[in-house]
Amino acid sequence: MNTHLPYIPGRAPRTEQPMGRYLPPLPEGVAATWLENRIPRGGWVLDPFGAAPRLIEEIARGGYRVLVAANNPVIAFLLKMTASPPRPADLKSALASIGSAKLRDARLEPYLRSLYQTRCQSCQADIQAEAFLWDHEELVPYGRIYTCPHCNDSGEYPTTEADKSMAAQFGDGGLPRARALERVAPLDDPDRLYAKEALDVYPDRAVYVLSALINKLDGLALSVEQRDHWSALLLTAFDRANTLWPHPTARERPRQLTIPPKYRENNIWLALEEAVALWASDAPSLPLTIWPKHPPDEGGICLFEGRIKDLVKHLGEMPIGAVLTALPRPNQAFWTLSALWAGWLWRSEAIEEFKSVLRRQRYSWRWHNVALHIALEHLNAALRPKTPIFGLIGETEPGYLTAVVTAAHFAGLELQGVAMQAKQGQTQISLVSGDARKKVGGARNIKEIIKAGANSYLEQRGEPAVYLPVLAAGLGAYAHEISPSGSPAESFYDFQKTIEEAISYRGGFLRLEAAGQSPESGYWWLEKYAGKTTPLADRVEIEVVNYLLEHPGCTLDALDAAMCAAFPGLFTPEVELIGVCLDSYGEEGVPGSGFWRLREGDRPANRLEDLIRMGELIQALGRKLGFVTRKAGDDPLIYHWLDEQKTPQFSLYLTASAVLGKIIQPESRPKGKALIVLPGGRANLVACKLRNNPLLREEIEKNWIFIKYRRLRYLNDNPMLTLDNFDEQLGLDPLTYAEPQIRLL
Repeated sequence: MNTHLPYIPGRAPRTEQPMGRYLPPLPEGVAATWLENRIPRGGWVLDPFGAAPRLIEEIARGGYRVLVAANNPVIAFLLKMTASPPRPADLKSALASIGSAKLRDARLEPYLRSLYQTRCQSCQADIQAEAFLWDHEELVPYGRIYTCPHCNDSGEYPTTEADKSMAAQFGDGGLPRARALERVAPLDDPDRLYAKEALDVYPDRAVYVLSALINKLDGLALSVEQRDHWSALLLTAFDRANTLWPHPTARERPRQLTIPPKYRENNIWLALEEAVALWASDAPSLPLTIWPKHPPDEGGICLFEGRIKDLVKHLGEMPIGAVLTALPRPNQAFWTLSALWAGWLWRSEAIEEFKSVLRRQRYSWRWHNVALHIALEHLNAALRPKTPIFGLIGETEPGYLTAVVTAAHFAGLELQGVAMQAKQGQTQISLVSGDARKKVGGARNIKEIIKAGANSYLEQRGEPAVYLPVLAAGLGAYAHEISPSGSPAESFYDFQKTIEEAISYRGGFLRLEAAGQSPESGYWWLEKYAGKTTPLADRVEIEVVNYLLEHPGCTLDALDAAMCAAFPGLFTPEVELIGVCLDSYGEEGVPGSGFWRLREGDRPANRLEDLIRMGELIQALGRKLGFVTRKAGDDPLIYHWLDEQKTPQFSLYLTASAVLGKIIQPESRPKGKALIVLPGGRANLVACKLRNNPLLREEIEKNWIFIKYRRLRYLNDNPMLTLDNFDEQLGLDPLTYAEPQIRLL
């Protein structure tokens, strides 16, 4: 495996996307960077899963032709709307036509608003509730959330009797619930029971409102474009109306159709209003064709509304230059609800083949591994040898990563490398098509290979790591050295057990600060570490400083990309560390300009002067406390304070950086009390390193004290300072950690 695959940093998404809580959380800009200089503009890029509409849009807007396999009709609709985004005026017009439609001789808008009416507790005005709060076991809501437009009172309050009476009048849903079910699965449909279970995550008031909206969609003479605009607004309403909005959790990413103990019942009319901004865009349209029609050479999307295994039968000699995809993860909630929503919008006949997703109630990692393997095996068979494949994983977790790597391995794809920012949950996997089964090997013990891969990674890292990159290192070694045999269906659980045994205490690994049995808890390290590798965090700090020196006026994006290139693969620096390093050493040339340089006080010549002055101050303070100061013979920045018997009482390590690995060596602890004297601007960086390195933190707490330059000056100038109160004075300016001011993705 190529351990030098650089992680490609991206940008935080500019806006929220429709159905965003079910879609892969991925940065923007990664696809464009990866494709640059890899295939020419106008070339074909294949996305076999179609899980991330915005990723597909980015590829197409870059001038490539994207062939997408998408068998989920909701995803297909999202792609169509992404390619031809509705303008704000279009959606406002659609909302107005919904609101002016008649229901029971009344306009729909005021009628729907009235169903969520409540009374302001402060000024007693009749207003709309943003949401009602329910206990899953109760028959009426216990709370309400509102912002009063009259007196600006805002917050969460208990429901009134009128609120409870309004909620209770919808009973068991009755006819509206039956109609909503009929659109998805008629009486004689074998999937009706599963559709009913999906419908049960909707409260009765919501079913009543949604049924009314769906009926109006059917009853109006709308153009194709107008119907799409209605459908977009209704899809948002469908999602906001269900009970999968736990309270008080603000942003939940549901994966199972499990009603939380306490949930929000959102105001559906307000959801329709919010949907306008969510779907509307002024971006130019993209060409979108339905397979087999091709988009123009200038770029666009070709949509195949089916599975990849059905598409590859028709690819023939199609010149696919690369595969770029968001690797899917199992999500029963989204796929089941997609069947429900598609039935409501396009009736059961339109989702006949897709409805089978209703039957699957649980998605295990073994199931996902097998499903991915089948899809990737079909993909591999259709590609030319050595076609590059780039997979993105958001929300990485051990089972997900293991399922992906082993599925690709068994499918005959060759793993080129894995790069990740583990704490961000972002992983990038590079593969090529071919036949990995032809590799020589497989005789070695799988457990030993995984253990050796993880061990080598930690040796090179030089400091403890969270579990995901350790696991990835073991998986990479396995994929590189072992030929697959059998099938993933037969071996997945055994393979997971092998990983657990390989990366364990018996395998020579330590768990640090683990809060539970999950391997993701705490940090991993080696029981026996004989290496002298500079800790990764120290190397990143040094590289950031050098880059700022060599590239004055650099942007944050350029620095981020440079750090990812300098520390590729599983050594990719975490976003937090890069941000804290920049906070510690950098400044904007013009505040707010976005162009960074090394802070003037941290330029080498200035820091050298500081070190000289601090050295003089250390000697002066030593005399004040009654000590004789001696420099260490092999290091001019180490000072010892000796008592009258020439015995070291304090050792002072003077530094201008937060590079602690060269100072703190557990095997050679200092004589007497040990002080590290450093600039105040390094304090947060040191605190960050201690926060993320329990081994270092333990050593510091046992043997070391930090003192900032400013504190040293204060103590030297303090006429009340004595040796008796010196220890107490040292503890009055401790290190504290603050989140970096610079925010990266």
